[in-house]
Amino acid sequence: MGKPQVDVTQLLQKDTNAWTAVLRRHLRQDDVTVTAVASTPLHNETDKRYKPHLIRYSLTLDEHPEPVTCIGKRTNEIEACFYRDIAPLYPFTPTCWYTHVYGHESWVILEDIPDHYPQATWTTADVQEIIQHMAGLHAPTWNQPTTLAQYDWLPHLFVPKHHHYTWDDLQEEHKLLLTKGPGSIISEHAIYHAGRMAPAFLQAANGLAVMRSLNGWPGILGESHLTAAADLLDDPVPLLDTLKQLPTTLLHGAMHAYHWHSTLFADYHLLDWQHVCTGPGVWDLVYFSEWVDLLHEPDQPWQWRSRDESPCSEETIIDSYMLAMRARLGTEFNARQVRQAIAAARCLYVLTAWFPHFATWFAEMPNAYTWQRVNRLRDQDLLGTRFETIIGYRTHLRGVFERFLHAYHTL
Repeated sequence: MGKPQVDVTQLLQKDTNAWTAVLRRHLRQDDVTVTAVASTPLHNETDKRYKPHLIRYSLTLDEHPEPVTCIGKRTNEIEACFYRDIAPLYPFTPTCWYTHVYGHESWVILEDIPDHYPQATWTTADVQEIIQHMAGLHAPTWNQPTTLAQYDWLPHLFVPKHHHYTWDDLQEEHKLLLTKGPGSIISEHAIYHAGRMAPAFLQAANGLAVMRSLNGWPGILGESHLTAAADLLDDPVPLLDTLKQLPTTLLHGAMHAYHWHSTLFADYHLLDWQHVCTGPGVWDLVYFSEWVDLLHEPDQPWQWRSRDESPCSEETIIDSYMLAMRARLGTEFNARQVRQAIAAARCLYVLTAWFPHFATWFAEMPNAYTWQRVNRLRDQDLLGTRFETIIGYRTHLRGVFERFLHAYHTL
């Protein structure tokens, strides 16, 4: 996107001259003038390393009856670089007006993408269309490491750019965890081979230690699940090697279903690229299939709800992806190899996406007896208690860990 013409501080201070410069550059029109700027904070979620700020700006224009809106987002360096260098190549990403790359204080100004048909209203046709766009993301850079290597800021999903994590690295960053239960679950061998995911593996080991102390989660997470997780954390090489053998491509990295916005004009846009990376395309596929039936409800204490009826089965999602990729790449796409790696991707997803949560959710549980008693309560009996947040997860996680155990036995 070139060098910014204005400083991000000017935009945050609602300097009309700065906003005029940004809008003129975006529209390529020198006769556009911003006369007033209003802002509205949007729902913000907290990440472990930084807190992204979302602000909707409304720009009043000279001699123009309707204001123009856009989204200001404080984000990480990776997402800002993505919008600067790669997003213009993909029509289903929001148009970026401005980028300011500065670590975890980076900013982007994006077009305001409405979500006229949110995830709860999706039909089979909507999911099929999104799968086509997912294939449109993966196919252009499929097995083209040289093309992807030109973006030196773009990380791999789990392969480190420079050096592998060591026990000493994690000891420095997470000394408390390594001196307690998690340190006895995860091995130096696992940390070395986990690459960029070594911290996530340690957090997963922490969650596993907590769940073991509570004797699992009745009806959801039994001894067989805990044993499988411990085995994978002790030796993740078979799992990771399966994924490393796949062609590398550009990944969204955290393809939650709610990151897709659908408009009145049947346009689909993929938002929130904080975790963009390179890696096996099956990662995005499994991530999306695991989230398609989990509805985001930020106004509820539990924030999530499993939909009663799925718009599309997992088998259909996977088959549709295989067909879409084969249509784009022909014989360059080995559907058999990708399909065989789904189990490995699912195990890695569950280890790094769910087990780390258990440590924070249940670390303050008084004892295993209290936890087992809580799980005998009905959802309505949990309302108003500190355990209310698990209501939205119980049904969904039962399916997640059934699939996890099946995938583990498939490896």
